[in-house]
Amino acid sequence: MLPRPGAAAQDPERIYLNALLEPTTDRKAAFYRVWEGMEGQYFIGRTYSMDGKLKAEGRYLDQELTLEHGHFTYYHANGKVESSGDYAQGLKSGLWQRYDVWGRPLAEKVYDPEPLADIVYTRAQTMPSFPGGEKALVRYVRSKVTDEKKQRSRTEVTASFIVEKNGALTDVKVVKGTDPASDEKLVDALRATPAWEPGRDKGRPVRVQMQLPLEY
Repeated sequence: MLPRPGAAAQDPERIYLNALLEPTTDRKAAFYRVWEGMEGQYFIGRTYSMDGKLKAEGRYLDQELTLEHGHFTYYHANGKVESSGDYAQGLKSGLWQRYDVWGRPLAEKVYDPEPLADIVYTRAQTMPSFPGGEKALVRYVRSKVTDEKKQRSRTEVTASFIVEKNGALTDVKVVKGTDPASDEKLVDALRATPAWEPGRDKGRPVRVQMQLPLEY
């Protein structure tokens, strides 16, 4: 087990979790997680069942205890170790030891986080956003696509793109457009947008596929 902290562990705020260790409300909670101090640059987090039994403990990169990083141990309800291994930026990494409820070793598991690092999400815990919000995006698109010298009726299009971890847009295309020339202008405009705030899952930047209706 990790060393028990001192004064930093006083009166911690609980993060309520469901049976899958996902955030939920206190009424639906099967577990809760608390910050219990620091170990170097890492935040120590422990997860307990609602009756106070230790379920998991390990190190996080953030005080909100969303991004696991470093060694972790999970426990059966009887207190015996269920599994132990390392996380890297919120993903299981390397060799994980596993045990049954009586403490007997089970088959080890090896995790490679690299293939998951570039996975494309369609929904993330925090979705990407354009600097200034949706209205600012519409103003930006209008300034790049519309011809000020011509009277134009309002245009509705749907664009698809991936917001990368650094906020850049890739794989930009129009899936519902008006005419090829205007669609090409829109694609060029979106590719040249200022960096977006990237999507995040468990506190880490992730690639997110978006399909966005635009009216300008």
